[in-house]
Amino acid sequence: MNTSRPSIIQSFAPSWFAAVMGTGVISIAGAAFQFVLPFAPTLQIFFLIIALLFFVSALIPWTLRWFLYFEDVRRDLNHPVLAAFFPTMPISLIVIGIALEKTGNRLLPESALWSILQVLWLLGAAGILFFALVILNIFLHKPEIEWQASTLGWLIPPVSALIVPVLGGSLSLHFYGTAWGELNLLVSLVFLGIGSFLFVFVMAVVLTRYIFYALPPAHLAPTMWVGIVPTSILTILSIRLVKPISQFFQAGPETEQLLALLARPTGVILWGFAAFWLSLALVVTLEIWRKSNIPFALSWWAFIFPLGAFATASGVLYQAIPAKLFLWTGLLALAGVIALWAGVTFRTAQGILSGTIFKPHGGSK
Repeated sequence: MNTSRPSIIQSFAPSWFAAVMGTGVISIAGAAFQFVLPFAPTLQIFFLIIALLFFVSALIPWTLRWFLYFEDVRRDLNHPVLAAFFPTMPISLIVIGIALEKTGNRLLPESALWSILQVLWLLGAAGILFFALVILNIFLHKPEIEWQASTLGWLIPPVSALIVPVLGGSLSLHFYGTAWGELNLLVSLVFLGIGSFLFVFVMAVVLTRYIFYALPPAHLAPTMWVGIVPTSILTILSIRLVKPISQFFQAGPETEQLLALLARPTGVILWGFAAFWLSLALVVTLEIWRKSNIPFALSWWAFIFPLGAFATASGVLYQAIPAKLFLWTGLLALAGVIALWAGVTFRTAQGILSGTIFKPHGGSK
């Protein structure tokens, strides 16, 4: 077996950045529960540092592959399963930015922190838009794509659009009264519109496929969990965007209070769908495991980020509505995602050392 660096670069899958997302989201979830977990600051810093290490480690081969093996990149962009994972790279920039916002003042001076966050947000948003346009354009010109090729991994492009306003809203508050503040909020609202509509359209298509055709191969079962993410992020946005929207559109105190009042039940409604889909994903995954087992693959990282996003949404909602349902559900999800992260990280390290993780699955390439 050729284990030289070029062979690893050539087979470097676009889904590697899911490890960055899954690690960074635990740091973000820790911030959502820092008011009840005394060790939350340590948790945040630990997972942020690991996410940064994962990002740098993945960025080098990912970038080199575009220059050294562009035909392989082009092939993956035309693949109905692999193409959906390309946005994980710019999503990672936004996830790291959100984690830095919650933790960075303990690692970086305030003057540098917000400039770094602005750069990460710009690069992440541009990358997300680029891949969404490229992938949709390719798929629209490939009439040979069959229904059976669709998975809930197709939700990653719309989910990537939804994550832009999470950091963009915070940036708009920090830079309020400047051109950057205006740009941050308006672009965030545009991406919110893109992600919200694409989520509904793509979810309907893939759910129809799941009902009328056989489920995807067992190693793609974790993609079922991606369906948790959109409404988890929308739950967070329903609460977090009240302040920047009220400030930008110069709403009075009464209007802001009304928006905050409406945001809370809206958040519960959105969280409810995320909780339902988490339950469904768990039931479906256990049934697949019972029938055929689920071989380890990079797709296992799709278990991590969705559960971390749900834990974060639960924490944010508990801060707005101090109901024990959201507290204990969120803490249980946080404990679960940390346990899953430890197991998947261990299996990934094993795969790297043995070289098996760089071999494509038969159903993936």
